[in-house]
Amino acid sequence: MKNNKCPNCESTEIIENLDLRGGEGNPPYVMVSEPEPPNRPFIWMPKFVRSYIKASVCGSCGYTELHTINYKEMNETYKKGYRSK
Repeated sequence: MKNNKCPNCESTEIIENLDLRGGEGNPPYVMVSEPEPPNRPFIWMPKFVRSYIKASVCGSCGYTELHTINYKEMNETYKKGYRSK
C-alpha cells in the first residue's frame, strides 16, 4: 500500500508481499496472449506474458490491494495487441 498506510482506515499495520493461492496450490495470475495471425501457420503457438499477483493486507481493517509482479512487460505486450482470453 502506498506510504505503508491503509487508504481505508489509515492504519500502518500493513502485511505486504503476500502470495495469493488458488487452483490446486498454484497462485492466481493474469495473462495476455498474442492475437492469432490472419494467415496462421499449421503449427502455431501464441506468445504470452503472465504475471503472478501479490497482495498487501491491512492488519487493522482487512483492506486488501493486489499488485502484479511484471506489469511493465504486460503493458508493453498489451500495446502490441496482446489481449486477455
